[in-house]
Amino acid sequence: MKLEDLSVPDAKLVQIALKQLGIYGGTTFGKPGAKTVAAYNKYLASFDAINPKTDSPNELPALLVKILKAEEGVKEVGGNNTGKRVREYQAATWLDGTGWPWCAAFVCWGIREASKKMALPFERPRTAGAWDFENWATDQKLKLYKPRRGIKAGDIVIYDFSHIGVAIADESRGYVATIEGNTDGAGSREGGGVYEKKRKTSSIRSHIRLETKV
Repeated sequence: MKLEDLSVPDAKLVQIALKQLGIYGGTTFGKPGAKTVAAYNKYLASFDAINPKTDSPNELPALLVKILKAEEGVKEVGGNNTGKRVREYQAATWLDGTGWPWCAAFVCWGIREASKKMALPFERPRTAGAWDFENWATDQKLKLYKPRRGIKAGDIVIYDFSHIGVAIADESRGYVATIEGNTDGAGSREGGGVYEKKRKTSSIRSHIRLETKV
């Protein structure tokens, strides 16, 4: 997947973040061009010499699930897409401030917290865009399944409607149980809290397994 293939909301978040980092001077209309791609590649290259990859135990998926499930019930406070805990999630990305959709930030935060307990075999994600996780997975040589194929607990699940979560159980009979931020009881991509959901696998565009390709 290329930056040009991102949804407009995701691409806009990426452009805003690159601008805040001071490596992009273009527009933030959500239509990536050569300037966006160049800035994004520059950002990725900045990690080449940092934290060399090490083998990670198989416990990572279970640890991530445990960390994120413990957040169930967290709600926005003081307005849409903000609140003390929400701001903590958002701070795990490269996008400053608050008030912007945080489903991807929730996953970034979970992986960051897992990295405090074990070495990761990849650079942790910092993107605020759900679909941009596919770019991250490709860059980090992680197993990206597109289309979906046999989701397992601990896999990062990316939806067609520009939303993201983490599977908390293996998929079964056309459904998968997940933990997600920025959703609600109805399963919205603009909800106000952290919820466990049961999603149809037909709504999933891809999923990422947190192990490197062999």
